[in-house]
Amino acid sequence: MGTINRHCFFQLVLATFISTTILLGILLYGNLVKHDEYLLKAMTISPFAFINFSTLLVPYALSYSLPFGFILGLLLCYGKWSSENQILALRSLGQGIFSWGLPAFFLSLMVSVFSVFTILDWGPRCRAEFDHQKSTILWNNINFLLESEKEVEFKLVKDNKILSNRNLDALSNQTVSKVSLSVGSTDHNIWYNLRMLLFDENDKMVRIINSRSANVSKSSDNTKIILNLKDIDLQSSEKNHNLFVSFEEWDEPLVFEICNKNDDVNPSRVGLDQLLKIANSEDIESNQAKVLVHKGFALGTSSFFLSLLLLPISIKSGRKESIANLSLGVVVSLLYYTALISLEEISFLHSKPLVIWIPNLICIIIGSYLLYEFESST
Repeated sequence: MGTINRHCFFQLVLATFISTTILLGILLYGNLVKHDEYLLKAMTISPFAFINFSTLLVPYALSYSLPFGFILGLLLCYGKWSSENQILALRSLGQGIFSWGLPAFFLSLMVSVFSVFTILDWGPRCRAEFDHQKSTILWNNINFLLESEKEVEFKLVKDNKILSNRNLDALSNQTVSKVSLSVGSTDHNIWYNLRMLLFDENDKMVRIINSRSANVSKSSDNTKIILNLKDIDLQSSEKNHNLFVSFEEWDEPLVFEICNKNDDVNPSRVGLDQLLKIANSEDIESNQAKVLVHKGFALGTSSFFLSLLLLPISIKSGRKESIANLSLGVVVSLLYYTALISLEEISFLHSKPLVIWIPNLICIIIGSYLLYEFESST
C-alpha cells in the first residue's frame, strides 16, 4: 500500500503543479495588465528591471492559484482513478478512504502551510516592494514623462505638518489638494521653464507658479521629489483678482509624494510578525489586521478543509465521468471563495473576524458526514 500511496502522491503533485501553473499564469497576467504603464516604463530601464518588477506579483497570484490548483489536481486524479475502477479495486482489497486518501490529506497539509506563509508573509512583503519599485520606476522616467506627456500631476497628502503643503496653502489662502507640473525642457536634474498649477479640493485652479529653472532631486527612499525653484513668478488664476509677485528663490524646497504614499503602516503590506503586532495593538488598524490574519489562515488552510469535502464527492459511486466531478468541484470551490470574500467584508464592518471561518466549518461538518457515509457503504 505504501508503493501505491507514493505513486498517488506524486501523481497529485504533478497534477497540482500543472493546474497551479496555468492558474498562476492567468492571475499574473490579469495583475500585470492593471500595471501595464509601469511595466512599459520598467522595460525602458532594462529587461532585468522588467523581470524583477513582474516577479514581485508572483506571490500574490500564487496565494490564490495554489489552493485552487490543488483542488483541481485532486478532482482530476481521484475522478480519473474512480472512473477507471482503481478506487473500487482498492476497496475490494479492504483499503478504506483514509488509507488511499492519505496522499491527498498529506499534500493538502503541505499546501496549506505554504499557502499561509505566502498569504500572510511572503506576498505582502513582495507587494510592499512592488509599490516601492513603482516609485523608483516613476522617478527614473519622470523626465521622459514630462517630455512626452508634457504634464505630471501630484495629489498632496492631507497633512499640515508637511512644509510644502503649508507654503502652498499660504500662497493660495486655501487648501491645495493637487499640483500639476509642466516644463519647457529638461537636462538631467534641471528643469527649465517650469509651470506649476495649484488646485483646491474642488479641483479648481487657484494659483499659477512659473519658474525659470528648478533643481530636481529625490529622497533616499525614492518616494518623494524635491524641487528647488529659481526666478519665480506667482500669479492668480482668477480674472478679477490681479495678483503677480516675483522673487528670486524659494526659501524652502517643495516636496511631493511621487506615488502618493502614505506614511502610515498598511497592514496588507507588512509581514506576519508586524501584522500580529498591529493586531494586538490599540491602533485604529487593529481590526483590519485581525481580519487579515484570520483571512490568511482561513484561505491558506482551504486546501485541507475542501479536500475533506471534495475527496468523497469525486469518488462517489455511480459518478464515473471525470468532467462531471471536475465541474461539481469547481462550483463548490467557487462558492467557497465567494463566501470567504463576502464574509471578509462583514468582518471589517462588524469587527467579527471569526465569521471568516464559517466556510471551513461547513466543510468540516459536511465533509465528515460524507466520509463517514462513504466508509459505511458497502
